[in-house]
Amino acid sequence: MCPILVINLDASRARMAAADQKLQACGQGYERLAAVNGRALPAEELAGVVSADRADFFKPLSAGEVGCYLSHLRALERMVREGWPRMVVLEDDFKLKPDFLPAMEALLAVPGEPPHLIKLESALSGGDVVTVLSTGHKVVRYRRPPINATALLWSLEGARRFLAQSSKLRRPVDIQMKHWWEGDLDVLAITPAIVGLDPELSKESTIGARRPVGFSGLIRRLGYRVSYSLASHWHCLRKFGFGGWRRATFG
Repeated sequence: MCPILVINLDASRARMAAADQKLQACGQGYERLAAVNGRALPAEELAGVVSADRADFFKPLSAGEVGCYLSHLRALERMVREGWPRMVVLEDDFKLKPDFLPAMEALLAVPGEPPHLIKLESALSGGDVVTVLSTGHKVVRYRRPPINATALLWSLEGARRFLAQSSKLRRPVDIQMKHWWEGDLDVLAITPAIVGLDPELSKESTIGARRPVGFSGLIRRLGYRVSYSLASHWHCLRKFGFGGWRRATFG
């Protein structure tokens, strides 16, 4: 198995204890990565890492979203520093499915250059099947990858590319991953998903994302969705051709 990092805020001790129990139960080692508490960052530091251009997303990032993004960057920086070929990053509200270990072993055994990023949670229907694993799981490419960053399998090259495009934070980290063309990232997902959200822990988010307010906020959100849809269609067509676009869009 490759290294596993579990992102956890210092104050979230119960979440860490639950994560430890889940990983110990399947005999899997890991390291805890102290999460960045965005709410504790000085205002000038927050302003220094967040893009001032509001055209990239329909709402400002909350301090919690900034902390979450910086925590994932911290994990990727560790990967690059250590030179790990593959790495799993888990947020601390994960729940491992019974087939987690055999599917992970099958994923890591696939020959050739590894994909930049494989999402282990939040699989969708349809998509372009890239690989069928020995366990029967499928590795799939979607025009618009699934949301969430609960469980991620990174390659070293994928980590480098995502770090290179994240000098300024423009969107929440999981939304940025959906904009795969900006960093020329190959973002795939495994289906059925082998990690889920723990229903008890995920009731209370530690991120505290802001919601758009009022009619103008709804219009900005709609505008973002339309622009994302158009851009994802165009870049998928350009990179994978008509057949690849069709499969990634409709299955």
